Amino acid sequence: MAFSGRGGMRGMGGMGSGVGGTVWQQQRARGYLNEGKPDVRRTLGQVWNLLRLYRWKLLLGTLVMLLGVGLGLIPPLLIRTLIDVAIPQHNLSLAILLGSGLVLFPLGSSILGLGQNYLSIVIAQGLIADLRERLYRHVQALGLEFFTWTRAGEIHTRFLNDAGGLQNVLTQSFLGTFANLITLGGTLAIMAAIDWRLTLAAIVSLPAFAFPVLHFGRRRYTAMERAQAALGELSVVLEETLSLSGAIVVKSFGTEEREAERFDEVNITAWQAQVSQLLEGQWLSVIVQVLATFGPALLYTYGAYLVMTHQVALGTIVAFATYLTQLYVPASSLAGANATLLGGLALFDRVFQYLDLPISIPEPVHSQSLPPTPREGIVFDHVSFSYPGNPSSKEVLHDVSFTAPLGQLTALVGPSGAGKSTMLSLAARFYDPTSGTIRLDGVPLPEIARQDFRRRVAVVTQELFLFHASLRENISYGVPEASDAQVEAVIEAAQLRDLVERLPEGLATIVGERGYRLSGGEKQRVAIARALLRQAPYLLLDEATSSLDSQVERRIQAALETLIKGRTVIAIAHRLSTIQQADQILVVQQGSIVERGTHAALLLQSGLYQRLYAAQFAPDRKPDEAAMMVDSAEEVAMQEC
Repeated sequence: MAFSGRGGMRGMGGMGSGVGGTVWQQQRARGYLNEGKPDVRRTLGQVWNLLRLYRWKLLLGTLVMLLGVGLGLIPPLLIRTLIDVAIPQHNLSLAILLGSGLVLFPLGSSILGLGQNYLSIVIAQGLIADLRERLYRHVQALGLEFFTWTRAGEIHTRFLNDAGGLQNVLTQSFLGTFANLITLGGTLAIMAAIDWRLTLAAIVSLPAFAFPVLHFGRRRYTAMERAQAALGELSVVLEETLSLSGAIVVKSFGTEEREAERFDEVNITAWQAQVSQLLEGQWLSVIVQVLATFGPALLYTYGAYLVMTHQVALGTIVAFATYLTQLYVPASSLAGANATLLGGLALFDRVFQYLDLPISIPEPVHSQSLPPTPREGIVFDHVSFSYPGNPSSKEVLHDVSFTAPLGQLTALVGPSGAGKSTMLSLAARFYDPTSGTIRLDGVPLPEIARQDFRRRVAVVTQELFLFHASLRENISYGVPEASDAQVEAVIEAAQLRDLVERLPEGLATIVGERGYRLSGGEKQRVAIARALLRQAPYLLLDEATSSLDSQVERRIQAALETLIKGRTVIAIAHRLSTIQQADQILVVQQGSIVERGTHAALLLQSGLYQRLYAAQFAPDRKPDEAAMMVDSAEEVAMQEC
């Protein structure tokens, strides 16, 4: 049942599985509590805000549940009347009427249960869908520091396992507890109204039944945790060795047999853990069956005495025995209701933790419009920066100031870790500076609406990512409505024509997971084409030609020289040959700009750029030969100057 806990006309044979599921739910809830007790008032308020959209369905579901519980309590009374009245009076018509009721009332209860299930599923799944949408939009808006410090698997868990597990929390922890209270209270009220002595005899066995089962359930939960952990290890091995990347590594090193032995080891561990889990479940069922006999045994023994002394009719004893079987599951559930409810809130709290994360790059409340056409380029004004999300993070940029003029190429060079990519990330507003200001066409970046900024600035990042989609879809990702002519134009500009002609289905070819069907250079060119299609007046290129061979690199540079007209470009490249024609070169070292100028001017200085040039173009030459090469370059530079 969706609103679990309703007793109905259950037989004794189903007690083990019913209580076993209850125990598992409670112990699973305690597992969530291990991560910390939630703020009950605050979390309940957030849950109610989500449920308010479904309040009328909740009200209808509650009414249906009450009617269903009520109908489920009537059959034992019919049995009592059948035994105590219809049979002694030999009243066949009354017996037929009562027998019909024994069919119709459970049937009505089942039909109401079907409607109840429908409503609870609609409410729970609707709420989960709403919550996932809110979670997705919120996580999308979080800064890159969140994705830097959070494992991808943890993010997926919040979306899939935690959000998906809310179905059980809503129907079992919250609504189920309410249904159990109604069932238990209604059953005890009717039993007490019939005979208070038999009621006492019946409820004496409930604590002896519920609490040992819950205690024993902890062992089952521990076994389940071990089994889940073992299956998790099995999943890791499968993901590592049977994914495309893992399979390439395994086959390259010929380690198939070693990985097969590793799989066998974790597979045997998983097998042993699951056998242990299932055996614990069997023992739990046996204990439930044994404990479930105590109540009826006591009831029948005491009831027999009352019948023999003519204090109670036989039908009353049978009715009480039927009611007693309906008490076990709700009673055991309510015994751990506090932990169950808190565990359910803890699961909600895990999701709300992400929703409560502050957005480090917020949308401006009152955005400032950009001028219709670019005017002032990109300006860094005394910018300093340290990465957020890490308390021990040191400042990685120190008082950086420069202007990337309109229509010019500004190149960032320097040793690895100098801060070049950080400067580009700030220009792309992946982060905001710790101090100082970055302006685009005279407007500070935090005052520009996100979509306005993205329309004006195109980015090619160092981390290449292609979607598992067609080549055309990857190229037009930023402009899905792009015409065929526009796509063809950027294909030519990014030197992709040879790739399109070579692929079996041309632009319709699926590039594979993360673009595995393409080489590194081809993926780089697709990323460039994707950025060029945006027709943005600003281009930010991070290592844009680092994966290209010399011939293709020259072709890309020729295309970029045409595209740069009227555009502002900031580019990073380790190959100094790619930026020798830059209008401005900024040499970055340890988070500061230590040199700036053109290629020719910088070669005339005996600084870092000259040393980088010598190391790159004469890495294997002797010092005197390298010096001669630099001198020759200096002569050329002086002539150019």
